[in-house]
Amino acid sequence: MIESNDLSRIPIFRELGRADLDRIKRLMFERAFRKGSMLFLEGMQGEVFYVVKSGTVEILKKKDNEDILIATLGPGELVGEMSILDDEPRSATARIGEDAVLIVVTKKNFQDIMRETPGGANKILLAILKIVNQRLRETNRKLTSA
Repeated sequence: MIESNDLSRIPIFRELGRADLDRIKRLMFERAFRKGSMLFLEGMQGEVFYVVKSGTVEILKKKDNEDILIATLGPGELVGEMSILDDEPRSATARIGEDAVLIVVTKKNFQDIMRETPGGANKILLAILKIVNQRLRETNRKLTSA
């Protein structure tokens, strides 16, 4: 079971108060994954995003029929967060790099969070947008320096 104290240490939940954390923790669950497991494939429809609690997740992008490792995400980081922001297919593949425990949030459960705790949902969305923006800036830096 997810504890409020565990959530409060994760960056996207850090700004939430105890009452909001207690409400939203029942709308997500933890799942263990073994090294090499695939979370999702590039091009799949996305209905779930994950928060890495422990272990690592590798993000891979297809190029010339080869998987290129573009990022390795660790504890506290988000995986597949774009799936709750739009209805586009997955932009990359996610594979477990080291045995991991992930917090799973479905799109439906996130919509429930928005309905039940609108203030908390706004804080979560702002944190997600900051992360997406940071990743875009990092990608731009890599492309301009290559």
